[in-house]
Amino acid sequence: MIRFILVFLLAFSLALLITFYVSSLALPIFQELLSVIVPLAVVTGTLSYALYSYVDGVLKDVSSDAKVKGVEGFGATIQSLTSLKKEILANAFAVIGLLLIERFSHGLSLIFPVSKEEPFNWFWAIAVSMRVACFASSVAVAAVQCRGFIIANDYRAVISRAK
Repeated sequence: MIRFILVFLLAFSLALLITFYVSSLALPIFQELLSVIVPLAVVTGTLSYALYSYVDGVLKDVSSDAKVKGVEGFGATIQSLTSLKKEILANAFAVIGLLLIERFSHGLSLIFPVSKEEPFNWFWAIAVSMRVACFASSVAVAAVQCRGFIIANDYRAVISRAK
């Protein structure tokens, strides 16, 4: 959780700094970058469901194998896979929450637009910086989901070798 907060704060600060110093360039750059957040959230949510099902299948394989139950690390494996399932669900809901915050910030940025006469205003800059921070956090969540798939795949390989 701490790493997501740090990613969010770092992305927010950098985006605010960019909008403050190069406000005329910030709008087109961030507009292109932020056009990806909705598909990213959809793909991450869909992959979260698939990953949850995969981890659940691995967990059932471990639980049903009588040979593995006597092995020393059986309880730790079950606990690790259970915590991975919880992390997958938390990440999926986090991406949905970040998407909602991003869409709300997008609405605020439309209320306080920038123009050629006034290329910078604080309300717009904060709203755009929030959007960039939500995007960066969503990318971090997607990376963690991919890491979760690698971990689950490693567990499945270990279980297959034990059989």
